[in-house]
Amino acid sequence: MLQAVMPSHILEAGKQVLYVLEKAGYTAYFVGGYVRDTLLGRPVHDLDIATSARPDEVVALFARTIPTGLAHGTVTVLQDGVPLEVTTFRTEAGYADHRRPDEVRFVSDIAEDLARRDFTINAMALDLRGDVVDPFGGRQDLHDRIVRAVGKADERFAEDALRMLRCLRFASQLGFSIDPYTYEAIRRHAQDIHYVAVERISSEWNKALDGPYPERIVTGILHTGLASAMPGFCQLFEDKYDLTDKEQKQICAVNGVVPRWAYLFLICNRETEVERILRALRCEKKVIRACQQITNIARKLHNSHTAGERMRWILEHGFEALYEAASLYAIIYENETTAKEIERLYESMRIKVLQDLAVNGAELQTEMNRKGGPWIRDLLLTLALEVNEERIENERQALLLRARMILNEDT
Repeated sequence: MLQAVMPSHILEAGKQVLYVLEKAGYTAYFVGGYVRDTLLGRPVHDLDIATSARPDEVVALFARTIPTGLAHGTVTVLQDGVPLEVTTFRTEAGYADHRRPDEVRFVSDIAEDLARRDFTINAMALDLRGDVVDPFGGRQDLHDRIVRAVGKADERFAEDALRMLRCLRFASQLGFSIDPYTYEAIRRHAQDIHYVAVERISSEWNKALDGPYPERIVTGILHTGLASAMPGFCQLFEDKYDLTDKEQKQICAVNGVVPRWAYLFLICNRETEVERILRALRCEKKVIRACQQITNIARKLHNSHTAGERMRWILEHGFEALYEAASLYAIIYENETTAKEIERLYESMRIKVLQDLAVNGAELQTEMNRKGGPWIRDLLLTLALEVNEERIENERQALLLRARMILNEDT
C-alpha cells in the first residue's frame, strides 16, 4: 500500500477495518481526500472508508459503532479507539436545496459510488493491497495538476453549490489549474452560491486563504462572479474586479489567514468595515478583533506619527501585534524600515508590557482612592511611557507620587 503521511495508529486502525470487511466477503476502500493526498505525498488528515456492506451489516461486524447517518449509509466504527466513518456505496438523486440529496440508493459497485463525487482527483479509491480504482482519470489529472468535475460540471454544481468554491479552494491549496469546462460551469452557476450556508462558505474560504496560493482563491471568486453573490464578499470587493500582478505577489508574501484578511481590507479601502463584513460571514469574534487591530495599526503607521506614539502602541497592543501590522504595512507600501524601527524601539524599552511597572492597576485604585475605570489603564500607559523616556524611575513610591500629580493636573 502507498504510504500516507498520517499518524500510524489511525492508518493501522483503518487497515484493520478494511481487513474485517473483506474477510466477511464485502469490498472496501479508502476514498476521497485520503487517496488524493496519499498519491500527492501530502499530509493526510481524514480517513474515510467506503464499502459494499450495508449499514446494518457494518454494525454487526464491529464491537463498537455509532449510527452517525444510517439514512445516508454512514456508520462510525470505533476501531482501537479511533473513530472511522464507514459509508455504504451509494448513488444520489434530487438536490432540491442544492446541498443534500433527496434520494439515496445503496449500490454494490464502487464505480457507481465514485460517480457521485465532486472532482476527479477526489473520485478514486484505494484498497488494502494498494490498488487504485480510478474510473474518471483522477490520477492523470493529479499528474497534470488540474481540478476537473466528475462527469458534467453543471450537474455537480447543481447538486451542491458549495462545490464551486471547493473547486477554487483545491486550486488554491494545490496550485492546480481548473479545467476550462469546469471553470465556465462555475460562471454559469455562481449565483446559486446563495443556497449555501454562510458558515460553509467561510470554512472553505479560510482554508483556501491559508493555502500557499491565496491569490488564486481571490482572483477566482472575482473572475467567476462568486464574489458578487456571497454575503460579505460582495461588500468587500464592491469596487474591486481583479488583483494586479503586484497585489497577487503581495498577498502571497503575507503570512496567516487574519493578516491576509487585513491585507484585503486595506487594498480594497474597506478597513472601517471589518466588523460588519466579517460578522456577515459569521467569523469568530477573536478573528474580527484581530483583523480590526491589524488594519487599525497599519493605517496609523501610514499616517505621520512620533516614536512616542509607536511606543504607546506597543504597550497598548503588544509588540507581536504591532510588528505583524508593520510587516503587513511593509508589504503594501514597500517600506521595510518601519518594522525594523519598531523592533529596535521595542528592544530599547525598559517597560515592554504594563506588567513590568512597579505598580499595578489595583494599587493605583487603592492609593488614589478612586473608583475603577478607563483612567487606570490610561494612567499606567502614561507612567510606562515616562519610565521608557527616562523621565521617572520604575520605583513604586516614585510612580505613585507621579500618578497623583498627573491626576491633579487633569482635575
